[in-house]
Amino acid sequence: MDTRWWLALGGVVLLAFVAALVDGRGRLGPRSPAEPGGRGRKPRAERAAPRPRPGEIWRTSLPDGSEPLFLVLAVRTDGARLARLTPEPTALPVLPEDAAAGPAYLEPESLAEAGLGRLRTRCGEVDPDTWERVRHLAG
Repeated sequence: MDTRWWLALGGVVLLAFVAALVDGRGRLGPRSPAEPGGRGRKPRAERAAPRPRPGEIWRTSLPDGSEPLFLVLAVRTDGARLARLTPEPTALPVLPEDAAAGPAYLEPESLAEAGLGRLRTRCGEVDPDTWERVRHLAG
């Protein structure tokens, strides 16, 4: 009985196994020397900037180059509903005089929608009493 074809079949199976192993390793990406056994990049959730939450105050970039303060009223997947803050006294104080960003007052008539990419830096959050008075603006 001729057994050479068994050797040939075994060689083909061995080559297919090695090819699959090398291909699978290539699809996983290069291994980082800092992380043995891990991938070189951090997961997307760790790389992403912190998401704003309702009741927080963020500095926002506008097309004219200015970066005013806005109060985040609501957050959706595509953007946020914001209320502009101003240093001119109005009926709705949001930040006290001694706040790091200075005194800020809410302009209830100037609500805006903006993409999350426009929110630059978190500047704090309003106290719970103030949030109870203005959260109805979130709509």
